[in-house]
Formats: sequence, C-alpha cells, structure tokens
Amino acid sequence: MKFKWVGKPVVREDAWEKATGRTKYMTDLTFPDMVWGKIVRAGIPHARILEIDTTEVERLPGVIAVVTYKDVPGLNGYGIAIPDQPVFCEDRVRYEGDPIAGVVAETREIAEQAAASIRVKYEELPGIFDPREALKAEAPGIHDKGNVLLQAHVKNGDVDAAFKEAYLIVERDYYVPVQFPVYLEVEGGVAEYKEGHLTIWCGSQYPSQDQRQLSAVLRIPQEKIRIISNPVGGAFGGKDDLTIQPQLAVMALKAGRPVKVVNTREESNRTSWKRHPMFINMKTAVKKDGTLLANKVEVVTDTGAYAGLGGPVLTNVIGHACGAYRVPNLEVTGYCVHTNNSPCSAMRGFGVPQITFAMESQMDIIAGELGLDPLEIRLKNGLVTGDKGPLGNTLSTTMGVIPTLLKAKETELWRRREVIKKEVTKPWKKRGVGIATSIKGVGLGRGIPDYSAADITLTGAGDYLVFIGCPEIGQGNHIAFAQMAAELLHCPISRVKVIMGDSSCTPDSGITAASRTIYAGGNAILLAAEEIKHKIIQFVSKYWEVPAAEVYFDEYKVCSKKGQMSIPELALLAEKQRITIKGSGYFDMPTADKDVEGLEGLPCVVFGTVTQIALVEVDTCTGYVEVLESVCIPDAGRVINIQGLEGQAEGGTVMGMGYAIMEKGVIKDGYILTGNYDTYIIPTSLDCPDIAVYPVEELEKTGPFGAKGIAEALSTAITPAVINAIYDAVGVRIRHLPATAERVFAGIQQQGNNI
Repeated sequence: MKFKWVGKPVVREDAWEKATGRTKYMTDLTFPDMVWGKIVRAGIPHARILEIDTTEVERLPGVIAVVTYKDVPGLNGYGIAIPDQPVFCEDRVRYEGDPIAGVVAETREIAEQAAASIRVKYEELPGIFDPREALKAEAPGIHDKGNVLLQAHVKNGDVDAAFKEAYLIVERDYYVPVQFPVYLEVEGGVAEYKEGHLTIWCGSQYPSQDQRQLSAVLRIPQEKIRIISNPVGGAFGGKDDLTIQPQLAVMALKAGRPVKVVNTREESNRTSWKRHPMFINMKTAVKKDGTLLANKVEVVTDTGAYAGLGGPVLTNVIGHACGAYRVPNLEVTGYCVHTNNSPCSAMRGFGVPQITFAMESQMDIIAGELGLDPLEIRLKNGLVTGDKGPLGNTLSTTMGVIPTLLKAKETELWRRREVIKKEVTKPWKKRGVGIATSIKGVGLGRGIPDYSAADITLTGAGDYLVFIGCPEIGQGNHIAFAQMAAELLHCPISRVKVIMGDSSCTPDSGITAASRTIYAGGNAILLAAEEIKHKIIQFVSKYWEVPAAEVYFDEYKVCSKKGQMSIPELALLAEKQRITIKGSGYFDMPTADKDVEGLEGLPCVVFGTVTQIALVEVDTCTGYVEVLESVCIPDAGRVINIQGLEGQAEGGTVMGMGYAIMEKGVIKDGYILTGNYDTYIIPTSLDCPDIAVYPVEELEKTGPFGAKGIAEALSTAITPAVINAIYDAVGVRIRHLPATAERVFAGIQQQGNNI
C-alpha cells in the first residue's frame, strides 16, 4: 500500500526553533509579578526531625513566604504507585534530598540565601545503603511496613527437571549500578494560583496524572488544576511521576503570586528518579545443541527511600527475565528493597536494560562454552509469533527477533568482523565485535489501565486540530501523530496541527512512557479520524441532499455526483452554520491471554525488538574502551517517521553505550558523590560511534498502519553488545557495570579471569 505521509521523511516543525535555542521550555518562562522559590533539602540520609526553625528567615527583607508540612492543605504524600513521598517532611527524613521547607522571595538570590539560613535540628538515625543488607531481619526499618517494597516469586514449567536434563549449566552474578536520567532540562517550572484555579507550567510525562495527584495534595478539585507540560526538555522516565510540582504548588498557594522553581544540576542529580541498581544471579540450562531449557533468576533491586515505580520495574524485570528467547521453564525470585539512597523509579527501558545485560551475557558465555556462533544460538532460540512466552502466555502479535537477527547476519560489520578486528591502528590495541538482542513490551501490561484518547476538530480555516494528552518529550511523536492524521484525513500535513500536553484542552491519553504513544495514541487518532470523516460525510450529504454512500474523499476535498467541495470551503460553510465538526477516539490497549497471579503488568502483548552489533577497540595498556561502530536493527512495525526512528536509535545507542562503559553514579553512605558532569561522566559527541540504523518492518495488524513502539528497546541491547565485544577483543568478561578502564585493565592483568 502506498502512503503519502506515513513512512516518509517529514522534517520536525520544531527543529529550527530547538536548534537555534529559541524554543521556550517550562524553565525558560517568566511572568509579570513573578517571584522565586527554593526548596530546602535535608542534607542527611536518615534522621528524626526535632525542630524546623523558620522564624528568622520569615523576617528577612525580600522573603515573601516560608512553607513547611504545615502548609500542605491535603495529603502530604505523592507517588503514582504509592503516595509515600512527602511534599515536605514532618517528623523524619529518609534520604539526603528529602524536602524540608520552601522559601519564596523576590529574587532567586534572596531565596537561595534564605533557604540556607533555615535551621533544622535532627536526631540522626542509622542508615542502610545496600539492599541486600536491608533484607536482613536486624536491618533498621526505613518505613513502617518494612524495607521490602515488593517480593515476587514466579514459576512456569518444571525448572528442576530441566536442570537435570541439561548438558550445560551456566551460573553467573551480575551487578548494574544506578544510572542518572541526565535530561537537558532539569526539574523546574512556574505555578500560579489565581481565583481558585492553579496553573502549573512544568515538564511532565503525564499531565492528567499530575492533576489527580495534586488534587489530593492541595484539596483543589481536579478541574481547577491546569497542567501545561509542552515542550519537555527530555525525560527518559524521570518525569513520569511528580518532581517539584507539589512543593511549587504549595509555595504558589501561600505566596499568592506566580512562583518559579528551577533545580540546579546538582539538585537534579540528588533528587531525580534514577535507574535501579540491581544484583542479579542467573542460572541457565541448555542442551548440547544450544537449545535453552530453563532459567533461574534472583534479583535484588534498590528502589531507594521511596517506592516510585520500583514495584512495576521489578515486575517488568520478571517479564523480560529470559530476554528475546524461548525458554520453557522459568523461575524468578525478585526483591524490590528500600534503602536510604536517592529514590529510583522508571528510566528508559523500565528494568529491561538491567536484565538484558545479564541474559545477553549468558547467551555469549553459553555460545563460547558450546563452541557455537553467538548469532546462530540466538536464531535457534529466538521467539516467534505463536510461541509460548516464558510466563506461559501466547505471543499473539508480531515478533521481530528472527528478522532483526537475519538482518544483522547480512551486515558488513558482522560478515567481515574477523577482517575488521585486525584493522587496529596500534599493536597494543585489540578490537572485538559483539552482538545482543532485546525485546521490550509496549504498554503497561496486563492488569494496569492502559488507554489513549484523541480529539480532532475541523477549524473554520480548514485545518485539523489534533488534541492528544501524552506530551512530546523529545522523541518526536507529535510529527508522527501529524503524519498519521494527514494520511487518514487525506490532507496536506501543513493542515494538521497537533496540540498536546495541556490538561485544559487535551484528553487523558495516558502516559508518555513504556514505548506506547505511537501504538496507543496512534490508534486513538485513527478512531478520531474515522469519526470526523463520518461527520464530514454526513454534513455534506445533508447539504447536497445526496445519500452518504455517494460522498467520498479525494485528497483535500469531498466529492459526489453532484460536484466537489474543498475542505476549507466545507469548513467555512460549517462555521457559518455554527456547526462544529469534531471526532473523538478512545483506545484500550490489548492484553495478554493470561495473567501472572499477584503481579500487575504481566505479561505484555505487543513487543518492540532490537538487535545491536558493536565494534570496540580496547587499549590493553590502559583498559580504555572506545566504541567505534554500532549497527542498530530495530523492529518497530511500520516506521511512521524515519528521521524520528533514526534519532531515537542514535540516542538510545549512545545512552546504552554510556551505561556500558562510563556512567558510574557513586552513592556513599546515602550521599551522591557524582553531583555534576565533572564526576558523573556521560558520552559527548566526541565519544559517539558511527551508528548505522537498518529498520526491519514486521507489521503489527493491531497497530496504526502496522506500527508498534520502540523508544525504550533502542537503549537495551547496546549495553551487552559492547560488553560482549570487549570479551571478544581481550577475553575479559565484565559482569559489574560499567566497564571502566580500571576494571577492564584489571581483567587484562588477570588474563581472562571474571571480574
């Protein structure tokens, strides 16, 4: 089928403004009579609060208001899953970034000086910073219900029998550290409370959910709270939940003027939601020919001081514990544990990068032990449509595992890898090529409400306004939405305007997360487009007095035997008759054919897939690893916007590469020691490898135009691909991320010993 807009290279309408720095993000906004707020943080990881003294600060010149827990009108807690994080702490702090008070002042400088003058008396409590220690009975309790947020045990098949049958059993321990989201725009924004209505301009991934939470905190009806979140300067899951909105709102209520709060980068690194550190033990059973038999996995995750989305992340780890492979017998035991560390929650991939690192390392170890090609063993075990997944559910949608692997097999980097590995520039440098495959569920999974909605309105000028609530957070979904709408409505893309991320005019379209917006939002737009087309036909049928069956669309006009009318002409006619032509669509995500007892979010039914190949060069004198090339082969179903997919693939590759070799968040005794980019090292443009992107389009019949979702999967396979390439180069198997120069060099010195 030929398309005019879908799958075509359409330039982002916001590209020029962003490239030139003209785009105004929420942290760039200013308002008349605006004042500044500053949040006072605990600065201590675990303590009882004895006294908060704000009296002197309240009298300082330029200080407008000081707020504490006493100023919270409603529930002093928030969190999508569990509202356990205090707006302002009342009697206890559980990590160093806990909010104690807020200062509102005429200038930012006065607010910062005043905040530094607030005195808090503490009784320090013993802290716990290792989740394995937190599991012990004698560990200090962080919450009244104990330190275990979620304990899960899932079993499918007969694992014990499979291990008895196995020719080879590979068991290894893996550790993945905390990773910071590192979005360009830190947490910040403006709040204004006026005439009983609260408006907040703040980057968010789910404005409607923000409304609901803030309504409980502020005791303000949800309809009197407006959240404006677009544009968002990056999120990666770190803005799934509330960030500074509750504190900002309380300040605005008390100050009676627009209040602006913007975190410093150090504050952002201290307080942002982060990727969960995990201790993983994986034991895999396999036949002599490489057929996987069973996987037994134990995972301990550190969710930090508060729940965040730690429970769902662990659930997602369980759902992806066997990666992209057919494993008939599975047993997973998982613990999501509180510590006095900075809170962790959703981050791009939602637990899948961590467990994929372990599984893809296992696959390479197994291939090596059996003398098999690492790509061929993946082909042998790759999941296909109709398979039973490791959780016992039927995989009813298209699976891209085999197609992406076959595409990888054809690439020059894989075919010529032995030749390419010899093309080193110095004799002390060694090259290696690694491969990894990953799947990532699209959507929130069975048992969790997952829906999307969209409205389309025809304006008097003949433009189509598409209203959809899930914000654009940098990935370009607004362009894909416009392409789909233009295709469905037979109009130039210039005639489609997408309005998103404003709770006052957009429907609740669900969260911008879980790689779901193209699939769920696209389906909602499809339904809305069908409805508005039907209403246009009904309008023309009545106006021309012809049967509706005789009316049809031809490009940007409607036609019948009686003649033709352009959409702008029709729109003007409807406007003169005071008729609004509007279509609405509501879409529920499909669900798997079985659930997992006691765990919401399992299994997923739609999956994006990616296979990555990495070429690395290792300096054997220092252990320094350079990623030279990467081949990214994604299956996102139908590609709606090729530039968007390529941009996502490049960004995901660099993020996963950083996770593999350099990003090392250091938290010691509850204190973050890597507070800025002089200590928390991320890839720069100079570190980026050559990235080739070769999409494989396995069309999904339930998706809009056959599209699925891919954003998260694009960062999951590159990490183990790089680690497998390091082993291929120098025989060092890294099981503790990141593969820093020191760690790799130590392995080289030990000549292949595991580290």
